[in-house]
Amino acid sequence: MGKIFKISFMIVILSLVFTGCYNKSNKGKTNPSEKTIKIFLSDSKKNSIVDKEVNIVSVKKEDIITEIFEILQTGVKDSDVIKTVPSNVRLLEAKLNETKLVLNFSKEYNKLDTVEENLCRMSLTASLLELDFVDAVEIYVEEVPLKGTDGKAIGAITKEQLVLGDLEKHNKTLKKVLLYFADEEGIGLIPEEVEIEINPNEPLEKTVLNLLIEGPKKESEERTLPEETKIISTSISEGVCYVDFSKEFKTKHTGGSTGELLTIYSIVNTLTELPDINKVQFLIEGEKQEQFKGHLQFNILFERDLDLVIGEK
Repeated sequence: MGKIFKISFMIVILSLVFTGCYNKSNKGKTNPSEKTIKIFLSDSKKNSIVDKEVNIVSVKKEDIITEIFEILQTGVKDSDVIKTVPSNVRLLEAKLNETKLVLNFSKEYNKLDTVEENLCRMSLTASLLELDFVDAVEIYVEEVPLKGTDGKAIGAITKEQLVLGDLEKHNKTLKKVLLYFADEEGIGLIPEEVEIEINPNEPLEKTVLNLLIEGPKKESEERTLPEETKIISTSISEGVCYVDFSKEFKTKHTGGSTGELLTIYSIVNTLTELPDINKVQFLIEGEKQEQFKGHLQFNILFERDLDLVIGEK
């Protein structure tokens, strides 16, 4: 019994010694598996992308990708940088095909405005391309490739293609577009040619629709859309432009047969000035509606009609 007691006592002592050595060597480390990586978030004014070092604990590739996404969505505490991925955007799937990462987001991604979308996409791709197992990032929304203003898929983005820094100077171009507003008397439409600075990462049809919502610059013209209107999404397929408006497009409209016609054809005539658009299908909160405000059938495909344009009759 004496020998057994001595051996047991020595085991306890050795265990305490080794435990103390381990704790001393790991002092200050909350998780030995943590590693530091560089990610990209936004400055407080949302004008540029800036890098930030953060600690991550995930080990598996898929978990690392998810953890980075969550950091970009929540931001970094006690930091001068802010999150770049809106909280309502969900990552449905992250699939790694060898070294190409394919991200599939929920439909909320398509509702981001130009600034939000640029911040989101640039910070995501820049951050994930810092990983040694990712050479390219491609973005999908509900399994549909993310498209540029030309209607073509943006495709996979590599590190060489990234242009970080000042977002206000990022891939901007000038283009002339024709907008249709109402005349002062509210009896016809007036075409107005404007030169706009567009971003190739926002659909051109969405850009011109936002200009219609903002209203005309000339005092001799009147707006045709309620200013509370929001554009939920736009898409083009086989010459048809599908425009999904928020409910305010209908509920805030003043109505009247002429007013309805001016609103509908200010949109249709403006959109059909753009390449690849011949017809327009209207949706309200994702649904077709039989009537607009009681005077006009609303669930049909609308084609260009210049009868309401002053001077065109």
